[in-house]
Amino acid sequence: MSLGNHFRVFVCVVFMGILVGYVFNAKKDVTDNVYIDSVKEGYLVDFTDVKVRDAFNYAFTEPYWRYYEAKTGQHVVELSGDIVFLEEKGHAILQFVVNEEANEFKLFAMKFNDEVLDSQQKGTLIGMVYETWEMKQLAYQ
Repeated sequence: MSLGNHFRVFVCVVFMGILVGYVFNAKKDVTDNVYIDSVKEGYLVDFTDVKVRDAFNYAFTEPYWRYYEAKTGQHVVELSGDIVFLEEKGHAILQFVVNEEANEFKLFAMKFNDEVLDSQQKGTLIGMVYETWEMKQLAYQ
């Protein structure tokens, strides 16, 4: 192999290393974040005896948490995962808006199978999540 080929291989390896490092760090910034921790370790208003993380880890299949800053400047934590809701298996997405100054958050929006849920549907889904957690706790006692 000529010196030119060695140089090209070296450049390609360095470039790939930089690319992999960038992708890994970008993903970590989105999925490992103080705002995500705040929501996971927090409580919803009507369910102050169970952390959000605990309830949704029982109800969702492979829950996935991510953070982003909205165009409005709001800090948004998004939780997604598969769940059975109203006897239909599907994919749910919940968005929490975090108030940095008050160290609190609120449930902002929710979708199930790409349909935005209204207030009543949101309440039903959240109630079901916490009922699932409670039933599983009783089963383990």
